[in-house]
Amino acid sequence: MPARPSHKDPIAPTGNLSGRGRRTLWLTVTVTVMVIAVVTLAVAQQLHKHQAMKSRLLMAAPDDIANDRELLDYARRRGKVAYGQHCAACHRSDMTGDPGRGIPNLVDADWLYGTGRVGEIERIVLYGIRAGHSKTKNLADMPAFATSSPYARYTIEPLSPREVDDVTALVYSFKHPEAVDKEAVARGAAIYHGKGLCFDCHADHAKGDPAIGAPNLTDDIWLYGDGSIKSIKEEISHGLAGVCPQWVSRLAPETIRAIAGYVHAARDGKVGTDD
Repeated sequence: MPARPSHKDPIAPTGNLSGRGRRTLWLTVTVTVMVIAVVTLAVAQQLHKHQAMKSRLLMAAPDDIANDRELLDYARRRGKVAYGQHCAACHRSDMTGDPGRGIPNLVDADWLYGTGRVGEIERIVLYGIRAGHSKTKNLADMPAFATSSPYARYTIEPLSPREVDDVTALVYSFKHPEAVDKEAVARGAAIYHGKGLCFDCHADHAKGDPAIGAPNLTDDIWLYGDGSIKSIKEEISHGLAGVCPQWVSRLAPETIRAIAGYVHAARDGKVGTDD
């Protein structure tokens, strides 16, 4: 008669283990269970800490985050990852921006909107600039003075080629006073304070207005281009109206606030861009 096949579980402990073998097996199982328990507890503690920090981040007044080292460190770590995923494509991984596309530098302490407070940065991340949201920053554009209808918001007269050259000379003279014709600068100043209405956004002193995103024209930081005569003339002639997307409907509130904290910290030198 053929032998019956065995139905014994091949991985079950055999009954002929010696006493020493049973003790070894018991010890192995016990240690494994203890390791799993310790790891599970550690993960639970980390999750609890993460949830607690996330709650603190959301409950804090945005501008208070900068003065809370533990909270700022949490925002930096979380914000760095989110910035790399959603912001670096335009502002670059080192946050230096791209003047060829009008993408601002985020670490030069020269703010197009506001003064760099966490709450101000958060609002821009939330609602964007000229992004189509009802709360977006959208109060002014740079007119295209070489066109027949320079400005869509209200009526501004176009400038002749010579007038564009004169305003270009004025702007260039702020950093290069000896390199331009003084008469052209004087004519440009008259246009700046008169026909061109440039003062309305950039102010009488040409230092701009961060409430509406009008840049300072007297420093050596350029949102677009390189500050050359050619570059300045191009901007005056054809206008500018850059866009920053809104993230309020695409990112979680804590992620947006973390990005704001990370950018603020980088601007203040509290974190290196590869920290």
